[in-house]
Amino acid sequence: MKIDNFFAELKRRNVYKVAIAYVVVAWLLIQAASIFLPGFDAPPWMMEILVVVIIPGPSGGDFLVRV
Repeated sequence: MKIDNFFAELKRRNVYKVAIAYVVVAWLLIQAASIFLPGFDAPPWMMEILVVVIIPGPSGGDFLVRV
């Protein structure tokens, strides 16, 4: 497969739009958690867990569900 065809196929399937939407939603979740978790006296490791779960993306979540 040629690299130009590969990127054209990604664009056709809206992979770029979904990736950008995922990044925006993940950023918003992390921002909201940084505001609300201290208000509920949550331990600091809660924020770390949230970030570790969000970073792998949908494929990481798929892995967690299958385990």
